[in-house]
Amino acid sequence: MKERSSNDFRLVRNKLPPEAFAYAKGPELPPTDLVDEKAWYSITGLPDDVALRTSDHHGSQLKAMHDIWGDWIRSVPDEQDAINYTMLDSADALQACTFNALSGYYQVAASCLRSALELNVIGAYFQLLSKTSEFDRFKKGEYEVKFGNACECLFDHPSTQELHDYINSKMDYSIFAKKPHENESWARNLYSKLSHFAHSRPTHSAVVMWEGSNGPIYVTNSFGRIYALYLDTMSLSYVLVKLARPTLKLPRVTRHLFRSPKVRPSKVALYAFQHLWPEFQDGLEQIRKS
Repeated sequence: MKERSSNDFRLVRNKLPPEAFAYAKGPELPPTDLVDEKAWYSITGLPDDVALRTSDHHGSQLKAMHDIWGDWIRSVPDEQDAINYTMLDSADALQACTFNALSGYYQVAASCLRSALELNVIGAYFQLLSKTSEFDRFKKGEYEVKFGNACECLFDHPSTQELHDYINSKMDYSIFAKKPHENESWARNLYSKLSHFAHSRPTHSAVVMWEGSNGPIYVTNSFGRIYALYLDTMSLSYVLVKLARPTLKLPRVTRHLFRSPKVRPSKVALYAFQHLWPEFQDGLEQIRKS
C-alpha cells in the first residue's frame, strides 16, 4: 500500500480546546474509563481507512456538502418558530450525512437525509398552516405529523398554488401531490427513495452499497449516489423554506446544487428555483447551455 505523506493533515487526531465550543463547563477531566486499545482500533480502523480513501478522491464533493450545510445554518431565521426549529434540527442530520458518507456508512447517510427532508416538510407544514399550538405539542412528543398528510396539506395551501401551476405548465409534475398521484410529486418520490435506505430494502441495504462486502468500505459509486441525493434533498429543502418564509434570499450555494460536474440537476428543482427566485434565471440559462 502506498505510504501517505507525513504532513498529511488527516493523519493527526486531536481534542479541540475549550474555546472551540460555544459552551464548555469547567476544566476537562482526565480519562476515567479509557477504551481498550484493541477495541478502539477495531471500532475506528475501517471507518478511518474509508475516510482517507473517500477524501483522496471526492474532496470537491465533500467541500460542497460542507458548504451547503454551512449556508443552511446561516439561513436559519432568528425568529423562534417552526422553521427555525426544523432547520436547526435538520442541520444536524445533514452534518451526520456528510460524516457517514465520508466514513463509508452509505445506508446510514441516506437515512440522515430522510430525517432532514421529513423535518423540513413538517416545518413548512406548521409554518404555512400557522399551527402554533400543535407545533408546541409536536416538540413535546405529543403531536404526530405524517409525511404524506403534510404533503397533502401543503398541496392544498394557497401559498403553494402559484408554484404548482408554474411547474405544471412546464412538466407533468409537482412539488406535492395528493393520492392517487403520489408518483407525480418531487417531495413524495424523493422521500420514497430515501425510505428504501432507512428500511433496508434489499436493493438499498448496506451490503448492496458495499457491493457484497462487509464494511464499511469505500465504494466510488455509492458515495456518488449519496452525493446526488444530498443535492436533491437540499434543493427541495430550500424550496420548502422559501414557501414558508418568502423573504429567504437565493442560497449562495446554488453553484453546488446545480453546477456539479458529476450530477445533473432535476428539471423540477430548476423550475422551482427559477420561479421562487427570479434572479436565478441567469444561472439557469448558463446551466442549460452547459
